[in-house]
Amino acid sequence: MDNQVDEIKQKLNIVDVINRYVPLKKRGRHHVACCPFHGEKTPSFTVSEEMQIFKCFGCGKAGDIFTFLEEYEKIDFREALEELAKLAGVTLVKSSFIDHQESKKKLLIEINTQVAKFYNYILLSHPMGKEALEYTTKRGITLETIKTFNIGFSPDDSKYLSNFILKKGYKIDDLISTGTFGKSNYGPGLYDRFQGRLVFPLPDYRGHIVAFAGRILPSTKNPNMAKYINSPETEIYHKSSMLFGLNLAKEAIRAENSVIVVEGEFDMISPYQSGFKNIVALKGTAFTQDQLQLLRRYTDTIILALDSDFAGNNAARKSIELADSMEFDIKVLNLGDKYKDPDEAIKDDPEFFKSQLLKTTDVWDFIIQSQLKSNDINTVKGKREILNVTLPFLVKIKSPVTKSDYFKKLANEINSNIESVYEESQKFLLSPVRSFNVGGPKPVEPVEESESKTEKLEELLLSLIIGAKNPSKLALKLKKYLDQLTVPRFKTIANYLLEKENFSLKEIMDSLPAEIQPLFQEIYFESEKNQIDSKDRLSEIKKATSKISSILLKKRLNQLSNQISKLESEEDEELLKQVEVEYKQVLEKLHQLQINK
Repeated sequence: MDNQVDEIKQKLNIVDVINRYVPLKKRGRHHVACCPFHGEKTPSFTVSEEMQIFKCFGCGKAGDIFTFLEEYEKIDFREALEELAKLAGVTLVKSSFIDHQESKKKLLIEINTQVAKFYNYILLSHPMGKEALEYTTKRGITLETIKTFNIGFSPDDSKYLSNFILKKGYKIDDLISTGTFGKSNYGPGLYDRFQGRLVFPLPDYRGHIVAFAGRILPSTKNPNMAKYINSPETEIYHKSSMLFGLNLAKEAIRAENSVIVVEGEFDMISPYQSGFKNIVALKGTAFTQDQLQLLRRYTDTIILALDSDFAGNNAARKSIELADSMEFDIKVLNLGDKYKDPDEAIKDDPEFFKSQLLKTTDVWDFIIQSQLKSNDINTVKGKREILNVTLPFLVKIKSPVTKSDYFKKLANEINSNIESVYEESQKFLLSPVRSFNVGGPKPVEPVEESESKTEKLEELLLSLIIGAKNPSKLALKLKKYLDQLTVPRFKTIANYLLEKENFSLKEIMDSLPAEIQPLFQEIYFESEKNQIDSKDRLSEIKKATSKISSILLKKRLNQLSNQISKLESEEDEELLKQVEVEYKQVLEKLHQLQINK
């Protein structure tokens, strides 16, 4: 397997691979782009063709072509291996590497696909689905849309689904692993979690059905049944990564360079059916970083079409803060008091929905205006309520300029001044404003500080060596200092640099232990980021080695001082003299070092 991984790496150029997903631009020796993993306006995502690795200096993600594909496509190593093997024209040798876990995931998707077919058949073609079909079509959903979204119905009696699926040869344990089935408490059979419900398959962005969502019918008599339920978390379903409809909407999102975000399945399906294809649904009002990273592939503009009261929702606040930190342009589709959600608006007045979509509001304006509408600015209570709702949003705006503009706008709207609004905003910050001690005693330096300094200096020294034209040659000249490195992982890198005199950095990196390679990549990119000429490099090396030696000598003096104190109490004159001699020698070295700085 390792040989095939190496073969794929040799046949593929990381620049060509990443360029398929993210447009790269040549800059000096490297290629750069805005990071696809955290969102930014200024490129900090760097790809090294020489080393066949990437790193983002903004969010810190780094690795090779396999790491990139795993992160970008949200897939595991095996799936990345299969994708890159196809791209490289490499036929993978079947081996024990195709482990149980991977085959299990494929099996669960296969079972879910069969279950979805069953549900869809019952809804469209069986008398048991008649009532559910009437309910769905009365909501304005066409037969074509039902087929597009593979909507189905689960019969009240679970035996129909379990008999259908067991006849296909699937094992009971595998059926339970999908999250759709459970063991019945009233017999040896299985029960269907979604029985008696309209069922929406939940595909991932690639179209693989990973879970289901179910809704009760209006005629349901059982008062204990929840209106909506979803599959539990499984090996293939993670709620934090799910965006309903993304598999169908992603190309339209890219074409429109915007995505409409709604809260439920019907709120997504109705606009989609009416021609608004760039739309996805959340489960609730909360975004996760995984969901935003997925959307970031296709657009940097989010149009929120959530319930009108979302501004008072804590989950929504965190979502907006997260989206803003990833530099999304966040807008709001305002349906006003006329409609409670997009599904209702589309059914009653599609033209109104379309017109509102053409005049979306920046999210910060919407939040301020919605509170001005709900509260009286002429009362103390009204002003307090406006500030209590709006400021938790405004204090988290990433751009200082934008934040300042909205503080001014809010102050003007409530007839106050920006200084007062700013002062009020401080209590909504998660961490208190740091106070600085001007005249008091300096805090005692922690014991670990010298060790921390040493670590930083040792990393700097390696960075200066690796960034040189001939790293191995320079490493040999500095062998005395490299032999003194105290951090084991830095010591490992130094040893490889010293041993492999005629090897390229790529060859050295590939020969390092797997657990050390990410650190080497990080140091390499750090050295590339801070390119300096040979004269300045030697000067910086001299400073770094001098500081490292100084710290080590001081540390040794401290050890000898403690030893002397101990020997004086033990009255060991002979050993005491030896230690005192060494103490004087170390002290002299430190003195000379400080003179030569």
